[in-house]
Amino acid sequence: MWILIAILVLIAIGLILIAPSPRRHRADEWRSTPFAHRGLFGNGAAENTPEAFECACKAGFGIELDVQFSRDGVIVVFHDDDLKRMTGDPRRVDEVDFAELESMALAGGSGHIPRFEDVLKLVDGRVPLLVELKTGRRNAELCRQTHEMLKGYRGRYIVESFNPLMMRWFKKNAPETLRGQLVGKWTDYLSTLGTPGAFLLSSLALNALSRPDFVAYDVSAEHFPAPHIQRALFHTPLAAWTVRDERTFKACLERREMPIFEGFIPKSK
Repeated sequence: MWILIAILVLIAIGLILIAPSPRRHRADEWRSTPFAHRGLFGNGAAENTPEAFECACKAGFGIELDVQFSRDGVIVVFHDDDLKRMTGDPRRVDEVDFAELESMALAGGSGHIPRFEDVLKLVDGRVPLLVELKTGRRNAELCRQTHEMLKGYRGRYIVESFNPLMMRWFKKNAPETLRGQLVGKWTDYLSTLGTPGAFLLSSLALNALSRPDFVAYDVSAEHFPAPHIQRALFHTPLAAWTVRDERTFKACLERREMPIFEGFIPKSK
């Protein structure tokens, strides 16, 4: 009897921890919104560049992009923590001033590393934005400055991060902004955070800190329980990354999820 009670208590605590925002219905209008991952890159345009964003705007797709600081405190649009994959330079992005970042040639096509401010001017409300805040050395300041820029932006946008503390910042300081928790499978966290950290993040147990309005999950992880629990128990709005084929894209739309796609141009919208 006591064992059963203990199990029920643990289940109740777990559900409380992983619960999303009680106001998550605010994100219902974003269901089935497709986002081009790092812009509509390819065919000569590198990822996360003005060229890729302009292609997405012309095609009518929302844009997913990544923001972080340069060394001199400029918010730039770039995905990786370091520059190795895209430029061959081994330094971290936050170890290089913006003027130098902007001058670097990028793998995968034309374009340059842009300022977030300039991307907002380029897109100018033509398509929705999904802004991922990257974890770095000045997380609270990145949240604050990104929020200040978005407050003056006339288009539709939502924000997300793998870091629940950054989404907690928005919960406390900008509750009107729709916020999402990015989540990967257990093995994505294991090598850097160890078993306890991998469990907490992959299970969404730290939702208790940020109470996200939506959850963005790794669509390639077929046996990944977190999104299934969010979908079945809480009816949480979901985004799916990274979608790489038409079949998966259509399946996301049928589930009223937000597909974040790359490598092809979807036929369905």
